Amino acid sequence: MYHSTAQKQQLFGNKYSNSIQDTRPESEPFYFQFSIPAKYHHPQQTYAVGDTVWYEVKGNFDVSSRGIQWGEATVQEILPCNRYRLAGKVWKYDHLTHPLIGLPGGLPQYSSVVDVQVGRNICRQWTVAHHPNFYVRRMAMSGVDEVMHPSLQSVPGEAMFKVWDREYQPECPMPINSSSSPAVMGVDRGEDYSSLVLDEAKKKYGQDLGFQGKTQHGYGPEYWGITLEQLEHVKNLPGYDSSMSMYEVVQTLIKPLTRGSWMGYALYLNKETPLRAKQMTSHAWGENYSDFVKALKASMCQGPFWVCAMAIYQESDEVISEQLGPSLEYGPFATVLKQATDMIAIFTPAADIYLRMWCVFEIFVAVKLGVSVKFTALNQQFRSGIENIYDAIFEHGQKRCCSEKAQCSKESDEMQIRELINATDGKFAMLDSVVEWCKAMYYIGEVQHPGAAFKSEPAHLLLMGGSGKLDYLAKTLS
Repeated sequence: MYHSTAQKQQLFGNKYSNSIQDTRPESEPFYFQFSIPAKYHHPQQTYAVGDTVWYEVKGNFDVSSRGIQWGEATVQEILPCNRYRLAGKVWKYDHLTHPLIGLPGGLPQYSSVVDVQVGRNICRQWTVAHHPNFYVRRMAMSGVDEVMHPSLQSVPGEAMFKVWDREYQPECPMPINSSSSPAVMGVDRGEDYSSLVLDEAKKKYGQDLGFQGKTQHGYGPEYWGITLEQLEHVKNLPGYDSSMSMYEVVQTLIKPLTRGSWMGYALYLNKETPLRAKQMTSHAWGENYSDFVKALKASMCQGPFWVCAMAIYQESDEVISEQLGPSLEYGPFATVLKQATDMIAIFTPAADIYLRMWCVFEIFVAVKLGVSVKFTALNQQFRSGIENIYDAIFEHGQKRCCSEKAQCSKESDEMQIRELINATDGKFAMLDSVVEWCKAMYYIGEVQHPGAAFKSEPAHLLLMGGSGKLDYLAKTLS
């Protein structure tokens, strides 16, 4: 791809130069102010020398950036008054992570994964020809990684936030059931693995998986599964309204339809051939039903799914209690998790699952049993610009989980869960740590997406810098 000098100047805002006399990056003016606080700054965040951080600056940038851009740096020295000396990172990417891939005038998208070296050469040639600063261009190609800049000699901590160093992976804070398969975040392990999990669970817990509640027509909770298509079809039932919450769907549509059958909606639909629930969902009933279905669909999981609202026969509190049994440890939720391949935590704008006692407890039990925990969400972008992206997983997870403040709609359920948590090592503090570990592993999994060449989604906004361009100008100036 060839661009004239005029095209390059247009692409890079008249900053393009091909002169060997280009100034060193540390002598480039830095006309922008630091944003205080930065969008993702956390007031309790601490920094150490060597940490990888992003600093946020504000200025007269293009409309899509909403006046905010970020640069990557490493902490070189901790200064008094919560200020830090940083070393900016040189603009340096490969053919999979380059910020201008696929953009008009940018690096061409390289879709083949057969010949990786060809892709690298395309990226190298484009970078040599198009980086707006000749000196930085040479450093990026020669492997220089960090550049000092006067404007980064004393950066306020409020203008920074910490990002993952792309290497460290935290250990689970509690022992995982060694007889179960390890909790690998977001890995699809196929039908053979699913059958193996069920066989192992029956060997360990018995043919009924230790279930002590009342079955539905002889079928235990592991066979109260439902498909995504069947969940979608609920929206076609007479009386459905798009504004309905999960709770309203159950009260208005599901209960009248299944009344007298002694079957939850899932078994009611599949009574001829009951579906084994391979993946369990954890969600809040206060969420919009349509949002729940969209979020589950976004998980790309195949199901069948265990959705408590559809699995439990919802006739009355007494009937529900019969199915739950005398102890939550041997009730339907624990039974399903013993043989599930995954537990899917669902985040939507209207409901924060970290405030629901059942949800955080289910995450805790899943990890304890060695079940993979996946996060999925209904994310929305109202208009262009990172300021207008609503990420439900990030928004609900900004604060550390405080499970002791979580609640259940039924007081008896909450009392039982609290008793079980208080009987475990570490109690609520351990549960919180496990949930935070799941958050960290989710974000790490998002960053490890291999990129456009493997036809996957881009890495997560939070850890890779916000916009698709990775705020090119700020990184260049750094």
